[in-house]
Amino acid sequence: MDVFERAKPRWCPGCGDFSVYEALKNAFIELGLRPEEIVIVCGIGCATFIWSYINTNALKGIHGRVLPAATGVKLANPGLKVIGVSGDGDAYSIGGNHLVHTARRNVEITYIVVDNGVFGNTRGQPSPTTPIYSVVKNYPFRWPEKPVNPLLLALVSGATFVAQGFVGDVKKLKEYFKEAIIHRGFSFINILSVCPTFNPTRTVRELKEEIVYVEEFGAPLDNVRDAVDLVLSIQGEGKNPVGVIYKKLEPTYNELLKATGKLDPSINYDRISEIAERELGLKMLIKD
Repeated sequence: MDVFERAKPRWCPGCGDFSVYEALKNAFIELGLRPEEIVIVCGIGCATFIWSYINTNALKGIHGRVLPAATGVKLANPGLKVIGVSGDGDAYSIGGNHLVHTARRNVEITYIVVDNGVFGNTRGQPSPTTPIYSVVKNYPFRWPEKPVNPLLLALVSGATFVAQGFVGDVKKLKEYFKEAIIHRGFSFINILSVCPTFNPTRTVRELKEEIVYVEEFGAPLDNVRDAVDLVLSIQGEGKNPVGVIYKKLEPTYNELLKATGKLDPSINYDRISEIAERELGLKMLIKD
């Protein structure tokens, strides 16, 4: 096993999560990172099981609360690379408000959302990105709700890095991850994915026919209005923009709070260590 391989992934055959796992693991390797330098923060959903397959520090949270937990990790120990992983249900339903506020604060987190258009972990209910008029198993008529537009939501909320990937192109996905991880600010990546088990009408082949690579239009852009116009123009043609759409450097939340050292001096790490050892049997190694 390589240094980042904790266990062999066990998603359903054909799941898009395998591509995300492979691309993220290889991004860590090519960036020269070590497992102890990374924290993967996950919520609830099929994609979030990635924490148990990649050998890094990990925090498994509750449904929709990936970003508050990830923010806490980054503020407490700014030297860590913090990666949040959600599915579309986790991120855009109960977690939608946290996306808005984490983006506007520009917390230095990489947020990966694996978007397969369905709640796969709970057996196929429509998610916030399920297209309107879709035929779904637990609704007797065509689905009546308009979907969330993740790219526009991230752009207008203040994210300083916005990209969209595609599980059918692992090499490019790895490059998007690398660029997002080294970006100084909030990095948001929505990933067009598939769920063969509970959303079989959405396939890799179908998605591939609908994607347009934004570098053909001069992206990444550094003006929000231009980025919004680009997304709307591509989506208006019935296509999906793929690539790094927007990137800009602005002061991060850590910088504005002056929480840029390795450890926050206001936090009683000895007390945390004592509780962790007593309640969880974990002994913390505290280094400044």
